[in-house]
Amino acid sequence: MGWAALRLDAHRDGVAVLRGVCRDQGLCTFSYPTRTGALLRLDGQAAGAFDREHSEVTCPVRSGAQLALEVEVRSLPTHGLPSGPGLRWWLMNLWAAQRPHRSVHVMRAQQPAPCDTSQTAWPLIGHSHLDVAWLWTYAEARRKALRTFAIAANLLQRHPGFVFSQSQPQLYEFVRDADPVFFEELCGLVRAQRFDASIAALWVESDCNVPSGESLLRQMLFAQDFCAQHFSQTPAVAWLPDSFGFANTLPTLLAHAGIRYFATTKLQWNDTTRFPYAQFRWRGPDGSEIVAAVLDSYDGAVTAGRLSRAKVRCEPVVAGFGDGGGGVTEAIIRNAQGVGRWTRPLDWFVSLRADVLPVHADELYLEYHRGVYTTHHDIKARNARLERLLEGAEEAVAWCIAMRFPPESIARWRTLLDRAWKVVLRNQFHDVLPGTSIGAVYADARAEYDRAADLLQTIVAETSSALPHERDVPNGLRQAPRASEDRLFEFRNALLKARVRPNGVIEELRTHAGANTTLQANLLALYRDRPRAWDAWNIDAGYKTSLRWPHAGAPRIQADAMVVPFAFGRSRFEMCLSLCEGEPFLRVDVHGDWHERHTLLRTESRFAIRADRVIYGAPHGVIARTALPRTPQEQAKFEVPGQRFALARSAGASVAILALDTYGWNARLVGDSLQIGHSLLRSPSWPQPDADAGPQQISYAFAPLEDSAIGSLEAHWRHFARSTPHALFESEDSAVAIVACKPAQDGDGVIVRIRECNGQAQQVRICCRVPMRTAEAADALERRIDAPVSLAQGAFVARLPRFGLRTFRVRF
Repeated sequence: MGWAALRLDAHRDGVAVLRGVCRDQGLCTFSYPTRTGALLRLDGQAAGAFDREHSEVTCPVRSGAQLALEVEVRSLPTHGLPSGPGLRWWLMNLWAAQRPHRSVHVMRAQQPAPCDTSQTAWPLIGHSHLDVAWLWTYAEARRKALRTFAIAANLLQRHPGFVFSQSQPQLYEFVRDADPVFFEELCGLVRAQRFDASIAALWVESDCNVPSGESLLRQMLFAQDFCAQHFSQTPAVAWLPDSFGFANTLPTLLAHAGIRYFATTKLQWNDTTRFPYAQFRWRGPDGSEIVAAVLDSYDGAVTAGRLSRAKVRCEPVVAGFGDGGGGVTEAIIRNAQGVGRWTRPLDWFVSLRADVLPVHADELYLEYHRGVYTTHHDIKARNARLERLLEGAEEAVAWCIAMRFPPESIARWRTLLDRAWKVVLRNQFHDVLPGTSIGAVYADARAEYDRAADLLQTIVAETSSALPHERDVPNGLRQAPRASEDRLFEFRNALLKARVRPNGVIEELRTHAGANTTLQANLLALYRDRPRAWDAWNIDAGYKTSLRWPHAGAPRIQADAMVVPFAFGRSRFEMCLSLCEGEPFLRVDVHGDWHERHTLLRTESRFAIRADRVIYGAPHGVIARTALPRTPQEQAKFEVPGQRFALARSAGASVAILALDTYGWNARLVGDSLQIGHSLLRSPSWPQPDADAGPQQISYAFAPLEDSAIGSLEAHWRHFARSTPHALFESEDSAVAIVACKPAQDGDGVIVRIRECNGQAQQVRICCRVPMRTAEAADALERRIDAPVSLAQGAFVARLPRFGLRTFRVRF
């Protein structure tokens, strides 16, 4: 036993490949110190891996075996990463590169003692948190995933009582593409429930506030398809330990996909209050419930302190290293002997008595990373645009199915849709879409978005012959504003009237039959935005004390719109206000170049509405939040997420702000006026020094409302977003929105998803423009469920509960 010499064979894709021959045989321990990480192969097979926490690999070896080490030239540590720039971050980057050692130490090993599997020991979960991208790119994450999975597989082979749990089918796919032979070995461990994929219920550990409701359901659908195909399993746990808060509608979405359990740790990061429950029943707006847990932490060894906290909280200890992968070590398993037993999260959830758990019927708001609703607007805009393009392309393919196009054409378009969806889903990872990754990640994301958009444009072009061209109506013509004697600009069409100051501030906004809703709206404001920690993530509470105003130039009328130039610092923007005939809202488009640092750009509006709460759009639903915060929990929500719109309504007047791809809001009732702020841009400098810098295009609108029902407002938003594909299905009731029309994932018919918006259970009729052969109820994973559906006079008829989300399969 001793040292095996290695020779440098190749450099490729950031990896140095070292090769040698092993002269020893039997059970051997290979020792290779590395800061960056290295994958060990014996005779071409992945045998284990090394990183900062894993310096040894023990496995059987034959004399003369071909030994290879794939050593990463540069890689950050697996965990203990910083919250901002500074000496620690500088040193980590300095030490992230390493010249590979040219030898590996080999010594004889002994079989380890068997793991404790007694039912009286405390439950332990072996795990490794691995960010699909963050301070590293997708390419680096592929290497980290392969190393992490190889470490876990090696430990599973040596410790029969050990169980390792890993989320995110995207990581499994990375490993499959990188090493198909090792992946087949992994599939066997998964089917044996040793390498546990029951927590892989979403394609990635996604953000849960910015993606659309359809995107979150597709996270579940694509995850289920992958696991069913490769593992013959259906994941049951939504494992989202590190995502930055969770929409109130997530229980509805998970329950509709048959996912019964949810786990996070992130609410332990709250900066103001402590979340009151370790385990609870989380109830959605439609009454659906899942069993949820806020675990104490997801990273580290099984220490006395962690075990003590777990016993107080009646929860398992999640052991293993991550954010950058790595996982459980030999030392963790050895030290856990006699302390705990390794189990799956699913088995622990099943053991809970759900009937005695408290109920939480609200969002899971993270009282911390409030800037993630706004950072990197360009990526959020690209995500939202692709979500809309996917909606239109899917509807077009559904038309082709209804019109009996050739099956081979349908199959090809379905493949292109899947490829585009995977781009969208991957980039919804909770450190990508929120804007908290390094610049190289966003360079990759933009290139992927371009390819996905090309795929969807191809589908739209090739399916155009199936669409009903009589529905291709152009947008209404702009109604040019008139300058009045008091230097205000008046906008007017058949639906609304607005008066706007020369600086773009709206001082009157009303329907023709209603009162003025507005005291002062659309006022651009700048704030100093330098959080104490987590620069790209956080907005600190005191930012409003640093208010300043941008300089507005002289307005002009151009292309029947009012255009106002703005200057602030090194940035130059133009604001375009326009009103089209037939549109019930005043549209605002802001475009230009943003070059500020640590500055928050917002619109501030005051409305003549005495409303003590504001309703915001949520994924496939809405959420109402107070505008009169009294408790510490309410006061901590000084910046909240909302998608599509913010609605203020009262008996006398109602108004909505429609948003295309901006998500940060706040609201406060002061006296008789309601103040609503809307965040547009940020400019943090870590981890990406020039985040948000460059061209920006932001669109929003102001809508005075006579009918403030949510169903009507959702229709206004679709009109504003110009998200009106050629509808194959139509609802007879404005309270029922058709939220998806797509080819079935298995190629059998068309999937239609509907949502009740106004909170009234009812029987609904969904009309189809093409004769239907059958219609049946399904869940979000497109599995048949037992619920009555009937066909009658060109429509299918079904029961829809209040705020219900329902899916149907239609065949033609």
